[in-house]
Amino acid sequence: MLERAQVERLLKLNGVDVTAADEEIKSVLLSARWGEKDVETALLILKENTQSHETYVDSVHKLFQSEQKLKPETITALLGIDLLVSKESLNFSGKPITRKLSFFQIIQIIFISTLLATLSLTALMWYFEVGFFHITSR
Repeated sequence: MLERAQVERLLKLNGVDVTAADEEIKSVLLSARWGEKDVETALLILKENTQSHETYVDSVHKLFQSEQKLKPETITALLGIDLLVSKESLNFSGKPITRKLSFFQIIQIIFISTLLATLSLTALMWYFEVGFFHITSR
């Protein structure tokens, strides 16, 4: 069984702090010829709280494939930033927030699409010499 003191001692000998990035710790342990499973176990041991013996590691499955909402503490632990959300910005109605188009915006969309269609049709008629641009119409 790995002990936290052993891992800390090895990292200290290699000049790496215990609070360093996981990739840096992993590279030191792999260069010391530790197995892949031992490295993962050592990372879990380093992330363990020494007083309550709780581990602050969430698996990828829990984060990306579950329907649960993340707690602010979990986000802070994973990203290393504090997350402040005002109560006004939250949607408590349960309905998704949708953006609605005004009547003026719908009219603009119809006008611009009709104008572009007319211009492109006229340009195609000119290019292929069809309709108003046919040789017999001159």
